[in-house]
Amino acid sequence: MILHKLLNENKLTLVVSLPSNNLSLAEAALEGGAQAVKVHANVWHRASGHTFGTYAENKNFLRDLIALCGKVPVGLVPGGEEAFVSNDERLELEAMGLDFFSAYAKHLPAYMMESKVLTKMPAIDCTYDQNTLDAVRLSKIDVLECSIQPGEAYGTPLNYADLLRYTDISAKAGKPTLIPTQKKIRSEEARHLYEAGCKAVMIGAVVMGKEPGAQEVKRACTAFRDVIESL
Repeated sequence: MILHKLLNENKLTLVVSLPSNNLSLAEAALEGGAQAVKVHANVWHRASGHTFGTYAENKNFLRDLIALCGKVPVGLVPGGEEAFVSNDERLELEAMGLDFFSAYAKHLPAYMMESKVLTKMPAIDCTYDQNTLDAVRLSKIDVLECSIQPGEAYGTPLNYADLLRYTDISAKAGKPTLIPTQKKIRSEEARHLYEAGCKAVMIGAVVMGKEPGAQEVKRACTAFRDVIESL
């Protein structure tokens, strides 16, 4: 559970959500200073517009990615509304060396939360309320992904109302919070996430582009990591 440890130890942690399952992009992210890497299977991804294949189709890629990343934790979105990895496949992922999983809580099978190996990072969406945060605090969640932006807000600038919501969640959830770049968060704005009490920022397609090359990925990672190191 390396990601959980990083979030507890670092002021702010840089997680990179790859826009496509591509080892060259993962290598670029690592060169740019990514402290964790996340990929997808079994889902359509709104921000990138990509459909990611099944777990079986991505199994060899995942093994290669985990080997490439070494001590850098690798995570997976293992499914969505239409499909999800089975419990046996979850156990296989644990044996493979996967470090964490992330998925919307409303899509997450209960058996995923039985893992004693993986960092558990369910995501709340724009329908969350204060009762949700009370339940999160009492839950087995390790990290809370705050995917609270409605679809129509994707790619728009970060505003102060967003920061107030992130502050409120971080103060009340009782778990380390991770902010995905559903909004077009600029690297210099990572400081505001830190000041809001957030423990990680996860950059993805909204920041890096839907079809970025390795240089674009490395450049975006470097910009965010530089700000994080200055905190």
